[in-house]
Amino acid sequence: SSKILDAIEDGQLTGVISIITIAELCVGYYNINKPNEKNEYLSNLYSQDNYKIVNLDRVLADQSAKIRSDTSLRLPDSIIVATSLYERVSFLISNDGKFNRVKNLIKTCTSEDFCKNYLSSS
Repeated sequence: SSKILDAIEDGQLTGVISIITIAELCVGYYNINKPNEKNEYLSNLYSQDNYKIVNLDRVLADQSAKIRSDTSLRLPDSIIVATSLYERVSFLISNDGKFNRVKNLIKTCTSEDFCKNYLSSS
């Protein structure tokens, strides 16, 4: 949601993004053959102080494998969950219903619900 992105840009929130999410975003740019827009987007994202991009390491890889084993989530989604847990985020915000499988591990909500229930309207 643009409201969430605006709140991150304004410093009201910190956006924590798994490197897997970055890869998934890049696929979209490649699918529409817009590598220059991809580079511009990534440059902007990496230059903002209110975003933390989290790389995959051995600890996250192991935790991701455990989450995958326990929940049957696909590995990329398990990495996103493991990253969220490792970084102790308050919410995993996604419009993908499969993350409901990890509600026992982390608070999940859609972007619409997050905006309605947690983001101050200004």
